[in-house]
Amino acid sequence: MRRPHLLITSAGRRAKLVEYFVREFKDGQVSAADCSPLAPALYMAHHHYIVPEITHPDYIDHLLELCQQQQVTALLSLIDPELESLAAAHDRFETIGVTVVVSPQEACALCFDKYAMYTHCVGQGIAHAKTYHTLAAFQEALALQEIDFPVFVKPRNGSASIAVSRVGSLPEVEHLFDQSEGLIVQEFLDGPELGVDVYVDLLSQEVTSIFIKEKLVMRAGETDKSRSVVRADVFELVEHVLEGTGLVGPLDFDVFDVDGTLYLSEINPRFGGGYPHAYECGVNFPAQLYQNLQGHINRPAIGQYQENRYMMKHDTVTLVSAAQFEQSNHNKT
Repeated sequence: MRRPHLLITSAGRRAKLVEYFVREFKDGQVSAADCSPLAPALYMAHHHYIVPEITHPDYIDHLLELCQQQQVTALLSLIDPELESLAAAHDRFETIGVTVVVSPQEACALCFDKYAMYTHCVGQGIAHAKTYHTLAAFQEALALQEIDFPVFVKPRNGSASIAVSRVGSLPEVEHLFDQSEGLIVQEFLDGPELGVDVYVDLLSQEVTSIFIKEKLVMRAGETDKSRSVVRADVFELVEHVLEGTGLVGPLDFDVFDVDGTLYLSEINPRFGGGYPHAYECGVNFPAQLYQNLQGHINRPAIGQYQENRYMMKHDTVTLVSAAQFEQSNHNKT
């Protein structure tokens, strides 16, 4: 078996996560790619490459060529907008010996479409924030007193809390719908928010790890400060939600506890921004992925971590020389 060579795409600012992979892939290589040479996570990897933006029509072809040139064996993206296109190209990568660590295209599409996820949850009997995909539907629900303010208005397809607004009146909602297309209105859930990091084994399709953190402070759509908690009811919810979805690999759940009822908010089928909390508490997804890429199944170890461990993100800096920066620009594929 070839030594594993993982390429992490859209690495961006996720420097700590790349460091974790370098640490765990002791007998392999970890490379990072991004469209900007100023993406700090690039410089944490063994090798790094500058690639086109993910919206470029030849982006997938560039990745395929890069994987062949550098003998990459596995590919992992860190952002939602890239997942569906990678899932769609799964067979093309597999043909050249590259494992794309991504859920099936249909599962990625379900997670990325917040209204589709809402209707899926309703059909499965899973509590979810009331969601309206048209202004008329929301106005009707408001008139029937099925929902009240405040509410959230957000893109139906979006990530990282971009363009999410907490709104307190109907005129504000109407104004936002006039300004933008593809919006939804979602019920405000008043209760603690839980971020849940989940790993589903690529080979066995079993849930092998679940880590729960109570989100204390958010920053730019990511968990900035959090506390580890252990809750059997959340473990059960995750197992129930995942039944029949086909989701695999690292997953990020957002759950609200409203007076003891657990509401699923969304699922991101990739590493969550708060995952470092899980890793530092011993819930090691990079090691599990390494095992899977070596052909080994991971054994389930649900809830094996300490409660009441607080995570606090903080600033750090990375300096690169002009020569490194210029070399990065020359290394564009």
